[in-house]
Amino acid sequence: MTVVTRNTGGSLLTDLLIARGVERIFSVSGGPLNPIYHATLERPLQVIHTRHEAAAAFMAEGTSRVTRTPGVCVVTLGPGVTNTLSAALTANRAGVPLLILGGQSPVSVLDKQAIMSFDPLPVVAPLMKYAARVLDPDRIEEYLDTAWRAMLAGRPGPAFLEIPINVLAGPAPQPAAATHQGAGSGPAIHSADATDLKRMITESRRPLLIAGDDIHWTSAESLLGNVVDRIGAPFVTLRLGRGAISEQHPRCAGVGYLGSNPALRYALTSADLVIILGHDVEADLGYGASIQNRATIVHVHPDAAVVGRYLTADLEIIASANSVLEAIASVEPPNIDEVWCEEVIGRWRAELDRIKHLSRKEGEGVHPARLTSLLAEATPPETTFVTSHGNIDFWADMVLQLEPPQQYLRAGQSGALGAEIPFGVAAKMASPDRTVVVIVGDGGFAFHGFELETAARYNAPIVVIIYDDQKWGAIALPQLRAYNTEIEMDLPRRSWSAVAEAIGGHGEYADNEHEVIPAIHRALKANRPAVVQVNVRTSLSPYIAFESS
Repeated sequence: MTVVTRNTGGSLLTDLLIARGVERIFSVSGGPLNPIYHATLERPLQVIHTRHEAAAAFMAEGTSRVTRTPGVCVVTLGPGVTNTLSAALTANRAGVPLLILGGQSPVSVLDKQAIMSFDPLPVVAPLMKYAARVLDPDRIEEYLDTAWRAMLAGRPGPAFLEIPINVLAGPAPQPAAATHQGAGSGPAIHSADATDLKRMITESRRPLLIAGDDIHWTSAESLLGNVVDRIGAPFVTLRLGRGAISEQHPRCAGVGYLGSNPALRYALTSADLVIILGHDVEADLGYGASIQNRATIVHVHPDAAVVGRYLTADLEIIASANSVLEAIASVEPPNIDEVWCEEVIGRWRAELDRIKHLSRKEGEGVHPARLTSLLAEATPPETTFVTSHGNIDFWADMVLQLEPPQQYLRAGQSGALGAEIPFGVAAKMASPDRTVVVIVGDGGFAFHGFELETAARYNAPIVVIIYDDQKWGAIALPQLRAYNTEIEMDLPRRSWSAVAEAIGGHGEYADNEHEVIPAIHRALKANRPAVVQVNVRTSLSPYIAFESS
């Protein structure tokens, strides 16, 4: 039976989201949200009902990462809103657009301590690029448009709108016809900056390119490859820039994190030109402090508030990554110092060889680096990998060498655990034909492992590889080094593979490396959300060792 809805605030909101390319919203049921739910019955907007609001928000953020269209979660008032804040923090630190729509009691009882009701704006505002309350159905479109623009302006980030139920349920106007800003739009490079940058590149002998988030947002992957090939400079990628270019490329100098990459540490102290393209100079780049004083520094980012932050750049370019790459595509190639170039690249390859040798040594359980190598071997070319911010994630971060069209979602900027499985579910829903593999520790799995039931309900068969060392490794290992003891760091082994089966999925357990690849193959063929739980040894990653030294 067709359900006919009148034009309400809820129907206006859904129409506006659809017009902006939103295909699904992630939610946990709440009475104040009923006008939105009801409007979706006759519109092409799918409601994905998760098990927890934090997971709903992480799924929305994961959607943003893989589709480049802002993901949307819709949550009820009070604790429904506050449960989304870890995901909002992750989006804020990662530069990812995320729209959180929060329900609220009727306007008539605002500030009367109605059940579940409180004023969330002072709580959420510090994490948002924009936060507001909508009190008039006639202004829903205005507020949504403002939030949308704020999310995508400069460095992307989260936005929050609270809409009381009577505003959602009340009569509303038809949406206005408009062209909406999309992710990746941004300022073009000024001709004078392009001229200066070309000159700096041509005059350099030891240029280093660091490619980051805005490569992803501006879909500049092929442009990046063309420029790398023309310049011949060593390059590193990081965060959302990973997967933009082959990490088997002969000029690839590894991952763009100082703690994981001795080649990057060496390059920053010896390069004569450092180009930071489409990324902020974050902690994993040491805030630029290790760049040698004689080097020329170029910082490119579409957000003026980011360019030159934490370091003094010789050339600050406020422009999108794609426009900069287009402008320098015909640059006169520099006379590269090949001895230096091979030294940089060789140090990265030597580090990979060292890790591979280390990971093959006999020991109890599979070494996490070895497990990552086996995982890469067992998965198809078009795979999306998801990791987070634990010790095992840093092993995976180094060993995975991405080959486009592989994707990599790393929820590391905020240090939050719990994003891994929601990210994976969102990635699978957005691209059902791609293989999605989630890498997670036994500690991180327990945060949102029950979202595998959500994956089962919506036919999103992801594969979760649990690196089970029975420990909070990222904290335990530095704690042991500093204090010669551990305090409540052990996690007894639980049958997470059986949990997966109990909630509609497929479960595997691998005790040694010979069992790993067959278990992964069976999980991939199961066509259900799957867990492959692997007995791994506790081993301090180079990243954790560097950061805790």
